[in-house]
Amino acid sequence: MRSDCRMHANSLRLILLLDACEAADLTPVPVARFHALAFLANVLAPVWSENSFDGKILKRRAGPFYPELQRELDRLVGLGLVTVHDVGHVKERGRWRLDGSFVLEDGRARGVISLADSFETERATKEFFRRLTFASARLKTPIEQLVLEDVTWADKRTGTGDVIDFSEWQAANYSASAAQYFDRVSPRGLRLSRGDRLQLYMHLLERRADDSH
Repeated sequence: MRSDCRMHANSLRLILLLDACEAADLTPVPVARFHALAFLANVLAPVWSENSFDGKILKRRAGPFYPELQRELDRLVGLGLVTVHDVGHVKERGRWRLDGSFVLEDGRARGVISLADSFETERATKEFFRRLTFASARLKTPIEQLVLEDVTWADKRTGTGDVIDFSEWQAANYSASAAQYFDRVSPRGLRLSRGDRLQLYMHLLERRADDSH
């Protein structure tokens, strides 16, 4: 029963994140971009007073990738809730996975989103995802490149092939801490909203990327 609940929670989160990508005009969203957004949603969840859905990830040279998330995304394609464009296959670690760009199937997925809107927790997650995707959509550099500059991902104490643990066993979420730090350096009397912190953090990633080139 617990694994089934987790599966359904995974599915709903993916649908809400794809909905946010559509609202920000980021669809069809390529696999690498979607996983980058999923990673940022996890590390920045505390900024929105939410729990990280997955507090660890394997550090890959190519950037964030969640095998379980991808399997669930492929399952949603099979259920007709998500449509895939530019279909291809990629072989990783001896296994083939579906590759392409993904978008919600408008008719079937809308019913799921409407149901989610009736619950306060899901409405908060939906708003968080939308603010995150809108913040990333305003940047000049694709988020799948900028995510490599994320302060948790880029931490040199973890190397390629190591597991980055930011909220499972360790409280080492440097991304959320950096986003919250903007409160301390903002002009006195200026109160930053949660959306402001997300936007400022995204600009920080862009500046770090510019400085590294």
